[in-house]
Amino acid sequence: MPWHELQINVTPNELTRIEAFLRLTGAEAISLAGNDGHEIIEPAPGETVVWHSIRLTALFPPSTSINLIKDYLCTAAKIEGLITEHEVQEKDWLDGLKRRPSIQYIGKQLMLAPADSKLEYKNRTCVKLNLGLAFGTGEHPTTSLCLEWIDANLKPGSQVLDYGCGSGILAISTLRLKASQAWAVDIEPQALLATKDNAELNGVEDRLWIGVPENLPNLQVDLIVSNIIAGTLENLTEVFKQCLRPGGHLILSGILESQVTKITRCYAKEFKAFTKQQKEGWVLLCAQRRKNLP
Repeated sequence: MPWHELQINVTPNELTRIEAFLRLTGAEAISLAGNDGHEIIEPAPGETVVWHSIRLTALFPPSTSINLIKDYLCTAAKIEGLITEHEVQEKDWLDGLKRRPSIQYIGKQLMLAPADSKLEYKNRTCVKLNLGLAFGTGEHPTTSLCLEWIDANLKPGSQVLDYGCGSGILAISTLRLKASQAWAVDIEPQALLATKDNAELNGVEDRLWIGVPENLPNLQVDLIVSNIIAGTLENLTEVFKQCLRPGGHLILSGILESQVTKITRCYAKEFKAFTKQQKEGWVLLCAQRRKNLP
């Protein structure tokens, strides 16, 4: 079945707000292009690039009621310009995902690179990616916040659950940083396929379980990281409590500042007070599971 692609022209000042609305309405992939039509990727250190207009392209699954999404964007997001809709065959967009992501340096340890990169960096742990558009390449603030936390805080030998794994970038990064084992969960077949391919590319497939939530085995890990929309996070408190050992860390991302209070209330009983990190309007929350539940 064909997927739905929406294209919207926005100004740089509108970008973060409109991108948030698209992710909240279920966009599986978002890409940006400048007014010259070239894809926008992370600029080199010290380089500043300015676009007066940005073409934002969002990809939605076949089951999406795309007309309802368009109406919502016009009313709630107050998009006044033209919203262009196209149908994209699944094979076509999967092939398009193989575009190379830019090389990125995360924290003090991690480096993200395209699948065919020959770059060697002895002082960095390299994670290579096949997919350069959807599910997470490290460029979006919600993903980079998670990667920065992992880079700074992951303990070697940890067991990790990546819930809503997308490309598998978070689980694979933990394994490359010497986590002992990881579990990657997603409801989208394309995400599971992407994670499998990227795990094999990075040589960690033997330490990574990949599957849908209902097949997740009973486990108690040291770290859960979940970079998904806030509405879904609200419904996962029991799952995360069961899967995280007492004293283990929970990392939640994909949250807007306006959603923080509601999320923290949902988790207050089973988890200690959350700490917060922010980037470009997005928030990462971190808390430990209580050892003695009240």
